[in-house]
Amino acid sequence: MKKYIIMLASILAMPALAQTDVISFVPGAAEGITYSLPNTTVEITVTANQITHKPGEFHRYADRFLRISNVISAEDSYWEMTGISVKESGKPCPEKMFTIKLNNMASNLKLTDDGILASINCEIPQENEETAPAKANSKHIDARQYMTEEILQATSTAKMAELVAKEIYAIRESKLAITRGHADNMPKDGLSIQLVLEELNKQEKAFTELFTGRTDTTTVSRTIKFTPTAESDTTKAIMFRFSRKLGVVDNANLAGAPVYYDFKNMRSVYIPTPEEMTKKKEIKKSGICYNVPGKALLKIYITGKTLYEDELPIAQLGTTEVLSKTLFNKNATTKVTFNTATGAVVSIEK
Repeated sequence: MKKYIIMLASILAMPALAQTDVISFVPGAAEGITYSLPNTTVEITVTANQITHKPGEFHRYADRFLRISNVISAEDSYWEMTGISVKESGKPCPEKMFTIKLNNMASNLKLTDDGILASINCEIPQENEETAPAKANSKHIDARQYMTEEILQATSTAKMAELVAKEIYAIRESKLAITRGHADNMPKDGLSIQLVLEELNKQEKAFTELFTGRTDTTTVSRTIKFTPTAESDTTKAIMFRFSRKLGVVDNANLAGAPVYYDFKNMRSVYIPTPEEMTKKKEIKKSGICYNVPGKALLKIYITGKTLYEDELPIAQLGTTEVLSKTLFNKNATTKVTFNTATGAVVSIEK
């Protein structure tokens, strides 16, 4: 979560001079608070699972003692891609830095750590903390901690497997007796019964995996970032490659199959001519600057399957506009929040 810096300078405001003067930033040329508007960076997060199969010590005896035939007999490891998510983040644009004078009514600004304008005269809603994806595999239980002296002293693997199988059957009988209320030493209450059954389940699972083997699944995420420009339109470009043996690899690594992307500027915002831009530059000195982001279509896919497709707001594909200075005069305390990834106005409240 980004931390916001509160800058309060309204105590310097003078009613007779209550106007919002904003100028393009020139180092050392003017006093005031300098803020930036962002360029939008697209962050693509790829999530994949590494799945590992490990055979049990007694897998050869699974059918003989437990009548289980479908067991893991050889170690194997591979990757599966489980999802792609996309979000936007903002980076300060060096060409869109402005200084607002301290003696006006719009001086209660909040900026991100990078200096991007976040709000005026109001708090910013708390962002949700991002958490790393949880690993799908549970903690492995060592079955040897439950083995009796007779099992550990067995002189052959076959004998050990036979004794462990008997333990599994004994555990099952104990569970059945408890659930039917026929156990010799029946737990006294519901909580005790639950705890005993959970422990018996752990023991049975640990012993059974010695025959069936076990599957471990680890979730890994990798984030790829790029900052689009007006010239970023592309079709069937390789974003990254995916290998069943290696997982996500760089787009130059031929060990993986290509994952493509299309990026298209939707031209959703009118881009003014240079003459119009010159006029707008003068207007911006009379209010708070903000972005009207353009839209771009991002499609991520492999041959025959679309993994992600959506329109994204992109600041640098749009225009920069201005909020009128009358919103911040001595008779109005206007509250404004901005999207720090795009520089767009999220809400205005008077």
